Amino acid sequence: MYSFLLYAASVSPSPVPGESVGDAAQAIGPGFVGFVATAAVVIVTIFLIRDMTRRIRKVRYRGEAEERQALLVEKGKDIQPDEPGDLPAR
Repeated sequence: MYSFLLYAASVSPSPVPGESVGDAAQAIGPGFVGFVATAAVVIVTIFLIRDMTRRIRKVRYRGEAEERQALLVEKGKDIQPDEPGDLPAR
């Protein structure tokens, strides 16, 4: 088994006949289409992460507001409707 691993590690592939070295270097890369596809994936990922962060923050704020409201109801504190932005307690 070890001899196979040594053989596989030591054997190098022979170059393809009929193809020059310069052409092979240009044919290997993804080119402009690959760059555009990668850039599009990065931009879409950035927008998705921003949207996800915004939605998680909104859910967290809702939870905090519900906890605050439940605490006020539990304490039996009445909210005065004459204060700006306050609604009467139910």
